[in-house]
Amino acid sequence: MRREIRVEGRTDALDLLAHFPAGVTPRPEQARLLAAVADAIAEALDDPAAPRVFLVEGPPGVGKSHIAMTLARWSGDAYLLTSQKLLQDQYEREFGAALQIVKGRDNYACSHYPDAGVPTSRGACRRPRGPVCQCPYVRAKTAALEGPIFCANTAYFATLRHWHGEHLRRRRLLIVDEAHNLEAQLAGVCTAGFLPEQMRAWFGAPLPRLASADDYRPLLAKHLDRLEERRAAIGRELEALGPSELAPDVFLRTPPSRAEQELIAQRDDLDAALARIHFFLDAEKTEWIVRYPPDPAATLELVPLSVAAMARELFVEAAELVVLSSAVLGPKSVLAECFGLDASGVRAFASPSPFPVEQRRIVYRPVGALSRASLAGLEPALFTAVAAILADHPAEKGLIHAPSYAAGARLVRDLAARAPALARRLIWVESTEAKARALDRHRASPAPTVLVSPSLREGVDLPDDFLRFQIVTKMPFPDLGDPWTAARRERDPRWYALETAKALVQAYGRSCRHAGDYGVSYVLDAQFERFLARYRALLPEWFLDAAEPALRARCPTHDAE
Repeated sequence: MRREIRVEGRTDALDLLAHFPAGVTPRPEQARLLAAVADAIAEALDDPAAPRVFLVEGPPGVGKSHIAMTLARWSGDAYLLTSQKLLQDQYEREFGAALQIVKGRDNYACSHYPDAGVPTSRGACRRPRGPVCQCPYVRAKTAALEGPIFCANTAYFATLRHWHGEHLRRRRLLIVDEAHNLEAQLAGVCTAGFLPEQMRAWFGAPLPRLASADDYRPLLAKHLDRLEERRAAIGRELEALGPSELAPDVFLRTPPSRAEQELIAQRDDLDAALARIHFFLDAEKTEWIVRYPPDPAATLELVPLSVAAMARELFVEAAELVVLSSAVLGPKSVLAECFGLDASGVRAFASPSPFPVEQRRIVYRPVGALSRASLAGLEPALFTAVAAILADHPAEKGLIHAPSYAAGARLVRDLAARAPALARRLIWVESTEAKARALDRHRASPAPTVLVSPSLREGVDLPDDFLRFQIVTKMPFPDLGDPWTAARRERDPRWYALETAKALVQAYGRSCRHAGDYGVSYVLDAQFERFLARYRALLPEWFLDAAEPALRARCPTHDAE
């Protein structure tokens, strides 16, 4: 795969396969994708007017991480961003020292106080008059900044650029893995959020529920001076608590007290809040959405409806070329509009699945059309169907995609009452924070355990006997009870359908991870059939190859065409 390109009057050969990770033979699908991307890169390097944003869609198991690493190694100067820390860990396991990984401060322990378990976010260099040290976090970030492949979580990278004013030089290539999440991650980075306890500490009481985001502008503006004064007061309290009279060597042996660590955390929270309040107040032309549930313990969030300006700036300033990679990204026109791009400046590439349908079957067993309104009435039938599937796979590990945390908890309770033996197999993942611990338990257990969660549709690698069956209980429509989601759908109904398609395909992708793997996916929601009939164009062919036989098997008169 050699492509002739001209750069500043020279002729070079663009040979992406020469940069494929060692020890692995490129699959035909990988080679074809890389050949197509090589042509696009060659054109972009030769013609400044050619597209410079590339969409790479490939089904689970096609080896998108190896494609990403090939491109990063070819560039010799890349940002490689993942959607989750779990995916960073996967890159580290697969490619080791070939890339330089950095995570947030809380992921590293301060080396000055090894016995105290102090994270670097509250360590020596974060204390008043603390040293300019080379703690594990600083070393990891420095290595990533100086190395050829800077690998970070997307939200962390965007936070460094947007809020911390880090000078992140423009590189040759930006790769965003699992880019179907990019819009939500950028919106989260810009969100101004206030926990109930923060509102009590900063404003004296929870802020009122107002009709629109604009109504919060004068209210927050009134509090700015007091928040700045509170920030200064925290600084003085930290100064008073710090061991200022101690010799430097003693200072570095004396870990921060609990009170000092709490003040450091308050200072950082307030710094972040002030930055976001100023951004919100200054962005009057941006449309903002209020998230503020009626629960007395609810968090107030002010969320930008569009991230187009931020995404466009990120793409232009971060690198010369941009690759967005995922199992499904959707029509490039929709994505270009979301990110404020000209669709003519975007090129899309897609790969079929390398695995026969028999290894990644879908079985359709509808219990009814599940929605927010109908779920409660249909849950008895849904739970009965789940129990029957568990009984059909008595010796195999599996995964149940619950509709929500509340519905998942009800499912676990129901099975515990009706079928204790089946319920003992379940590993309930009660929060996103519990995900890594639950996955470790599932992998380590010799029993046929079954994970239950609404948050394991993506970023989870469960090959072979770690997952032989999975259950999609409900079609993963985005929650219209969320004001941001409702406003986003009102602005563009195509977006809502595409987000559903992305989530469905991501869930399906857990079932078959490599050429020797196999698994079956059960779909229990009758809305599956209607969605496929209406939005077939949003779904990749390799998914339809499995979905349409499942519909025909259940409904012999079904005609997908």
